[in-house]
Amino acid sequence: MLIVTIAVSSTCHLTNIIPSNEHIMLLYSSDDERNNAAVNYINNGLKSGHQCIYASINAYDSESSSNISNLSSKIDNYKENIESGELQIVNFKPYYESALHGDLSPFKNLKAELEKTQRQRIAEGKKDAILAFADAACFLAHNKHFEECKVLEKWWHNTTTEWAQNNQNITVVCPHPGLVLNNPLLSDTKGRLNGMHTITIDLNQSTENQKKKKEKRPKRILIAEPEPDIQVLYSLFAKQYGFSISDVSIVENGIKCLEIVFSNTAEEDDYDNNNDYDVIILDTHLRDISGFEVARKIRDRLPHKKIILTTTYSLDNISNMIDSIGIKSQDVILKPFIFSELFSILKEPGISYNSDYS
Repeated sequence: MLIVTIAVSSTCHLTNIIPSNEHIMLLYSSDDERNNAAVNYINNGLKSGHQCIYASINAYDSESSSNISNLSSKIDNYKENIESGELQIVNFKPYYESALHGDLSPFKNLKAELEKTQRQRIAEGKKDAILAFADAACFLAHNKHFEECKVLEKWWHNTTTEWAQNNQNITVVCPHPGLVLNNPLLSDTKGRLNGMHTITIDLNQSTENQKKKKEKRPKRILIAEPEPDIQVLYSLFAKQYGFSISDVSIVENGIKCLEIVFSNTAEEDDYDNNNDYDVIILDTHLRDISGFEVARKIRDRLPHKKIILTTTYSLDNISNMIDSIGIKSQDVILKPFIFSELFSILKEPGISYNSDYS
């Protein structure tokens, strides 16, 4: 499970990619941000063959900027997609009212409908992918019904986890009011909600970081990550935080990682070598060689090389392993983690990432 954070200017780039089997938390700071993100998701979903669901409590509220009448002109081929069933609009207000009173039966019915729809799409030879933009939890948080919001998001988390386990390609995007949840007094609530999603996108958090001018050369980073979706996210964040193409290399397996490391570091102590990597990020679940073994081989030959491990294992389970390799616990990132924090820290010299997320 993964948590990421992006800036406003990167929204369109990220929504060009519709992740599979994800539960996405979208933190927004204005209605315009929220609406633009919804339109981007829908347009790119439709373009890639997804059936798209816009489930909003304001879908038919004429006084809201989020009503479908306001958004329809921005949605590609809106009328044709509605008529073909590729785009569906759901009035989510009754769902919100039910969740407010602890009744999730409408959501359970929606789950059954989505699963039935997916089976029908498969039978018709259509792409078996559904994207739902659903905002009931958003307005529970907006109206400060945090416990009810947590209950609903926990249900979505369990549901999307079940879909992922059954290889059912259904992604759910849940917008949330960043102006509410970014309040320091609500950090625990925000953290709990983060943990109930596989991806968190903050449309505003990284804006100031993006505006900063960096005088020093960015660190060069080598990343060994087996999952294509996560590789794409690394690339997006690397670009956002000022790393050039030559600064970041991403490989999918341990053998390639070792080849690059040892070919670029013929002289171990040549830290001014422009072909050398300052930081190596290794996922422990590489498919050819364990990330732990890759780290051990690198540490044996390059004892001062900075290595960061990403893993789903708990620190308790791997403490003996990382101690034997010589990797500190603060250089182990427990998934889910926040990409923007990782890259912000990578831009600063002499600072390592300390993950508090589990």
